[in-house]
Amino acid sequence: MTEPILFREILQSHQALSPRGWAIVFGALGLFFASFGLAMFVSGAWPVIGFLGLEIGGLYLGYRVVVGRARRREEVILTPSTLSLQLRDQRGRLFRQSFPAQGCRVSINTPTTWDDPVVLHAENRRIPFGGDLNPDQRKDVADRLFQALKQARQQAPA
Repeated sequence: MTEPILFREILQSHQALSPRGWAIVFGALGLFFASFGLAMFVSGAWPVIGFLGLEIGGLYLGYRVVVGRARRREEVILTPSTLSLQLRDQRGRLFRQSFPAQGCRVSINTPTTWDDPVVLHAENRRIPFGGDLNPDQRKDVADRLFQALKQARQQAPA
């Protein structure tokens, strides 16, 4: 018989645009830079065209960084006996860690700022997570996980 899940949360950063949205933005930028470059070429300032290409390249690199960070994902699952963390980094590598729920506790600095992650203390380890959430979301996750850990201790098998 499987244990009931007391808490399950998938933490992932918000993606501002869909792939189609990014294509539209880059298409509009390409059209703008092409027409601006053509205007510069006609007026005799043809070296400007190379710098416009550098700007497009810089914007594309920034886009790749944003999309890569959006692939990061953290999942927290709590049952009466086990707390599991599954962390997927931007390259797609998966890291899994499980701890006995009785030895786990959660903390977060109050007041919460942008630099304060939710911290899981388990087996003499300090594991930060929830770094992609805003401070209010982090506090909410920490509070709900705290309550779920309290419930897990009450339901723990003797």
